[in-house]
Amino acid sequence: MDENIPPAEASSNTNDVNEQESGGKTSDDVPTEPSVDSTSTSPMEDEPKVDDDDNADVNDDNDDDSSDSDSDDSTPPVEDPTELILKAVSHKEDGNTFFKSGDLNRASREYRKGTSVIKGLNKKNTGDEQIKSLLLSLQTNLSMVCFKQDKPKLSRDVASKALSVDSTNVKALYRRAVAHRKLGDLDAACTDLKVAFKKEPNNTAVRKELISIKKELDTQKEKAKKGLQRAFSKGGGGSFLYDDKEEEMKRKAQEKKKKKEAEQEELKKRKVEWEDECVTRMSKDEPVI
Repeated sequence: MDENIPPAEASSNTNDVNEQESGGKTSDDVPTEPSVDSTSTSPMEDEPKVDDDDNADVNDDNDDDSSDSDSDDSTPPVEDPTELILKAVSHKEDGNTFFKSGDLNRASREYRKGTSVIKGLNKKNTGDEQIKSLLLSLQTNLSMVCFKQDKPKLSRDVASKALSVDSTNVKALYRRAVAHRKLGDLDAACTDLKVAFKKEPNNTAVRKELISIKKELDTQKEKAKKGLQRAFSKGGGGSFLYDDKEEEMKRKAQEKKKKKEAEQEELKKRKVEWEDECVTRMSKDEPVI
């Protein structure tokens, strides 16, 4: 495959998008133009989202079967956070391996398992940077897999989960933007890319996608403009607009005509009054005005 997934370390660099476009091979690279992988299965838009704990066997090894306990309601011991992180990293690594081999379904499951393992360490987004970084890596990878499986809605939702951890994460913004575009929401895609571009103005993948979307928006605006111009033409389907304009011109002409007639009538009336005044003065041998 021509796209790499992030290495299995707990922390993940949010600048991987830029590094991939600049020619470097990173393990969590963003594809410049994401496309659906031919090896993916048919879309299943109802696949559980990242926060769904759909793998009941993830924490099976936490069960405490001690027969020495006299209490029927004993609670299982809390697992060491370090162990949980190591498990999440292992799931991430397995997901990367499945992704590289083209097994997107199993890659998706591993990324979701990894997320489920450590999500409890970031309740209300209070986890440390190591946990947040690992969550971001798992979720952005899962978003990419969903996109390749032709599940843009799920890809968008998973990316949104990642953005709830870090609202300015460039990779998550990029993932959600391409999903928005696939769903036909160019304005939302443009909004996400502008935020990403503001944070990383030299990110090649973000720049290319933003330029591409702006061109598409300009094309749509041009088509709308031409449609409006046709509406004003005589032979166009919007002749009613032309008729309204012609009607307005007629109305103004009538108003002007009425005003002129009123002025002429007033002048005629004043002339008659002046003539009557002159006759009256003449009859009294008074000088005519």
